[in-house]
Amino acid sequence: MNNVPDTFKRDEEEMQIIPLLKLCINQLLRNWYWFLLSIVICLGLGWIYRQSQPSVFKQQSVILIEEADSDPRSRMVKGNMSGLLELNGISVGDNLKNEIFILSSKRLMTRVVDKLDLDVDYLMPVSLHKVALYKNERPIEVLFHDSLPSENPIPKNMIVSLKIKKLDQNTVEIKGFRNKKGKKTDEKIKANFGQTVKTPAGRLSVVRSKMFNKWEDEEITVNRNSVSATADALRKRMDVAQIEKEASLIGLTFQDINPKRAVDVLNTLYNTYKEDVVENKNRVALNTARFIDERLKLIGTELSDVENNLASFKKRNSVLDFETTAQSITQESSLARQKTLEAETQLNVAQYLYNYLDNQTNDRDLIPALSLKDASFNTTIDKYNQLQMQRNQMANNSSDDHAVVRELDKQLHQMRQSIKASVANYISTCKLQLDDAKAAENMLTGRLAGAPEQEKLGIDIVRQQKLKETLYTYLLNKREEVAMKQAINEANVRLVEGPMGSDIPISPRTMVILLISLVIGVMIPAFIIWLRIAMDVSVRGRKDIEDNTTIPLLGEIPNIKDSDGKTLITDLPSDDPIVEGFRIMRYNLGYMRHNTQVMICTSTTPGQGKSFISRNVASILAMAGKKVLLIDADIRKGTLSRNFGQAFGLTTFLSDEHTQIDEIIQKDHLTKGVDFIPAGNIPPNPSELLMSKRFEEMITALRERYDHIIIDSTPLFSVADASITSRVADITLFVIRAQVQDRNFLPELERMYQDNRFKHLSIVLNDVNMKSDGTYGQGYGYGYGYGYGSHTKQKRSLNVLRRLRR
Repeated sequence: MNNVPDTFKRDEEEMQIIPLLKLCINQLLRNWYWFLLSIVICLGLGWIYRQSQPSVFKQQSVILIEEADSDPRSRMVKGNMSGLLELNGISVGDNLKNEIFILSSKRLMTRVVDKLDLDVDYLMPVSLHKVALYKNERPIEVLFHDSLPSENPIPKNMIVSLKIKKLDQNTVEIKGFRNKKGKKTDEKIKANFGQTVKTPAGRLSVVRSKMFNKWEDEEITVNRNSVSATADALRKRMDVAQIEKEASLIGLTFQDINPKRAVDVLNTLYNTYKEDVVENKNRVALNTARFIDERLKLIGTELSDVENNLASFKKRNSVLDFETTAQSITQESSLARQKTLEAETQLNVAQYLYNYLDNQTNDRDLIPALSLKDASFNTTIDKYNQLQMQRNQMANNSSDDHAVVRELDKQLHQMRQSIKASVANYISTCKLQLDDAKAAENMLTGRLAGAPEQEKLGIDIVRQQKLKETLYTYLLNKREEVAMKQAINEANVRLVEGPMGSDIPISPRTMVILLISLVIGVMIPAFIIWLRIAMDVSVRGRKDIEDNTTIPLLGEIPNIKDSDGKTLITDLPSDDPIVEGFRIMRYNLGYMRHNTQVMICTSTTPGQGKSFISRNVASILAMAGKKVLLIDADIRKGTLSRNFGQAFGLTTFLSDEHTQIDEIIQKDHLTKGVDFIPAGNIPPNPSELLMSKRFEEMITALRERYDHIIIDSTPLFSVADASITSRVADITLFVIRAQVQDRNFLPELERMYQDNRFKHLSIVLNDVNMKSDGTYGQGYGYGYGYGYGSHTKQKRSLNVLRRLRR
């Protein structure tokens, strides 16, 4: 039992959905030609759009960023130092995101544009779009002899454009210029191949290429853009991303309308990146070599001075071989001297390194890679230099104010201070070692106290010479090491997969475009139909009446366009839908439980067809053998009385007590069996006449003489006559004309019905479209040829009677 309400609810929902579906299907079927036309046009426009768009191809390549150091011991030291520095918030590891940023940078793409000459583009029309001609595909080459404006920065919309058409084997026509300021001109210039001509786009010449013989009559468009703007345009079509989170693999994807150009861009970008990496690595070696050359020049001068002093001393004192004597005397202190020389060398290198770090003008330069005995210094300096190069690259690709650059500056400052403090400690250690070595050497040298003064002085000069020679030899060896390292430097990047891609373009997608065109083709007429329905506030049919009121619907009179303007059912064939509609009304009147002898016919405004309904209801009743009287109570307008004259009528009877009823009743010469009371002359007080007791007495007397009395009253909202005359009626027929009456009036009419403003109010729906859908109107194209008593008609009438008898 609990399932019964749910079942009723589902049935009610289905009953609401079914009419909606019927409406949609009916509108589709009724307007199929509009849908077909719209689909054909949209598909045609979609195909034209597809043909007007160039095909875009995608090429992809994969590169691997390897570890910079392949030596296991170097990697171990590097790992230890990285851990120590990371504890202080300094990251010195390889940053894959930085490499992705560099690969995406405008600086690298600008170099690619320069290498491939991508700032000049050649286009040739094919079908409705243009294809790009790349290198060997071009039948001609345009040589521009003037540079673009030297504005800084060059405007991104700066472009020089022209069109070239072949006239013969030796001559071309140049036109369609867009000059350096972006203005178009209509000038046409003829030029021979190889001839330099002056044009609005600057001085240029056109030369043949290997593909010239395959050039027919196609017009070639040549666009020249600034290198900066071209690089920006290429970067928008480039995608650089890490392939897997845990791998050092970077994917490069580039889209272009020419697949060969896309391959060259990816290859050139990879090679340019490798060159950039090697240049950054060599920058350390070059900086170190420059420092060593400066020191060699200084120490060479000092060594030359010492040797000159030694030669002068020997000549002045006639000493030729005191070195052998000194060697035999100082043989025991050789180890001490060696330690002293090493300590002094390390001290000098450390002091220079400290002075270099202390000089603030060197903050953006790389620290010279000088070998100290402590390997941790060399590793830390190498890390610093790598981080400094990353910082400089980021600054070149963005600016010094970039957040990443500022963070790197902070890390570099901390590392530099840390290295500086370490070098200071190392200097202190070297000084202690030097003091110890000198003390040991001085102790041994004291044994020379008895030697001649001249030999002592000579030995001191020899010692200075040895010291300078050792330092000079050390720097020479170091310079060779730097040169060797510079020669064997290579990029820590490897191409895993070269550029590859499908021959099928990724855009435009033909099926997607046609599908969208199909959807749009369906949506346009559907939207117009929906908009027309949504904006239509008129009563469209039975469903509007049933949805907005509970008033009985007495009948529906169809609109037949081929009725030749006839308004009387007596002039129409017996099987005409209009005649059948009035028959149904007569049938429904006969099944009403209340009295229907006196009927008043009214509407909201003129033009609803109340006079048409009154006249034909009288005729259909008369055709059934009823005695019918038709009264024209619309005494202000008198629509029904126009064919009877205005001498005698209703107003005459109501205003003159001596006038008898029989004097104003006339025979309707148009309808057999119908008597007629015309409106009469228009009085000055029509409402007062209709309110008179004489009008009620007249209706009472006529009830005894006629089976049905039909009063054609005035429209409800025009004057008050309709409300006045309704007091004598048994039933009120309210005429609503489809597609004319505003639906917003129906709730007001429902309130009148609920307040019993009119006796037994019923609605007559006039001028219903026979071709309306199953939701708005039921149509009259069924079963009318079966005759008055057909089963189909009776079934329809019984449905109406259920509402009339509620």
